[in-house]
Amino acid sequence: MLERHRHHDVVVIGAGFAGLGAARDLLRAGASVQLLEARGRVGGRAFTRYLSDGTQLDLGGQWIGPTQELILELVEHYGVETYPTPQIGDPVVDMGGERLTSPPAEVDALLEDIDLLALQVTPERPWDAPEARAWDQQTFASWLVGTEYSETTIRYVARIVSGGLLAGAPSEASLLETLFYIASAGGIRPLLGYEGGAQQTRITGGAQIVAEHMASDLPPGVLRLNEPVTSVEYGSTDARVTTTTHAYTADRVIVALPPTLAARLRFDPALPPLNDGALQRTPAGSALKVHAIHSEPFWRDQGLSGVSTSATGVLTETVDNTPPGGPSAVLTGFVYGEEAVLLRARPLEERRRIVLERMADLFGDRARSPEDYVEFDWMGEQWTRGCFSGHMVPGTTVTFGPALRTPVEVVHWAGTETATRWNGYFDGALSSGRRAAAEVRASLDDQVSEE
Repeated sequence: MLERHRHHDVVVIGAGFAGLGAARDLLRAGASVQLLEARGRVGGRAFTRYLSDGTQLDLGGQWIGPTQELILELVEHYGVETYPTPQIGDPVVDMGGERLTSPPAEVDALLEDIDLLALQVTPERPWDAPEARAWDQQTFASWLVGTEYSETTIRYVARIVSGGLLAGAPSEASLLETLFYIASAGGIRPLLGYEGGAQQTRITGGAQIVAEHMASDLPPGVLRLNEPVTSVEYGSTDARVTTTTHAYTADRVIVALPPTLAARLRFDPALPPLNDGALQRTPAGSALKVHAIHSEPFWRDQGLSGVSTSATGVLTETVDNTPPGGPSAVLTGFVYGEEAVLLRARPLEERRRIVLERMADLFGDRARSPEDYVEFDWMGEQWTRGCFSGHMVPGTTVTFGPALRTPVEVVHWAGTETATRWNGYFDGALSSGRRAAAEVRASLDDQVSEE
């Protein structure tokens, strides 16, 4: 028999940044909160691992940058140290065999075209854009093919935008969904940039440490780990949330999970068709992140920064992930979309060989023989099922998009996929938690006034 707990004002499902942020705001407002997390840790898609020599590896999200105000506030509040992403030397831009230190003018022109289209999209209501329906009915890939740019430029931009930003292939998201994502960050330059951009800063101790600080601030008993939620029974005034071991009742529920996981919960009654359809049509990304560990950052001796972007090859981008003063150097690579899916089908040793061969193409023979090689597959994680974040499939942003964050009776939605500012980032997750908490506070106030 399931153990029953006292009634709460709010049950929050998921202790990533969205759930932690929502719980934090509600507790400050005087609400009683129960926060449930399936994993044995907090942080969601932020996961920091340390090697035996103390080298820090961020296996999930790792960067913060200017205008990401909510995560920056938390970093300052908790006194967490940060450091700039290493950029010692020149980047490598591989335009299909032509090796450059910066993208050619044609790439800049295409990115500018995309940015101008994104200006027509209001992140809060992308379905109201002038060409919303037409943009939603074509993929980003098909739109690119219709431009007059060279095949290499199109392939390069498709990889760094659809892969590097949306963690998928350009055929997997509509033009509208892509423009919405760009608009939510204030433009494509902030998204792609290091200095002055979204990849400017890293967190000493890893991004997960911020989530751990947030969790440590919660009163005893609020957070319960290793409690996967299985079902949510809800009505117009209250809800019952059942986990594998306990049952909880509350006036309101916030589901702060990736849509692909939220869709796997059993809701009673079943969610309305549009809300359920929105969850089903927002699959998680398919990025694969790999770390090659070396005794020293040898690429710097060649005048290279470790940063690369490529129009071809298994790695869309690489970055120097070496922590300052760390005992080892880290060269990290990212595989996206179709390449990530196909690579996963191969045995680990073959995956390692393919990745290291590409790193050697970019940075020389020493890249072929790291001291250690670490990869982490978020698609294989039971309580994530993909990374970085989820995005609506083509043809659905206009029709199902409004339902992705619309409450259903006492059930509210959070998670970076529901954010209208910095969608897909820590800041987006925090802002979604803040929005959901505000919705809940307003609905609880309305309920009290009616009584």
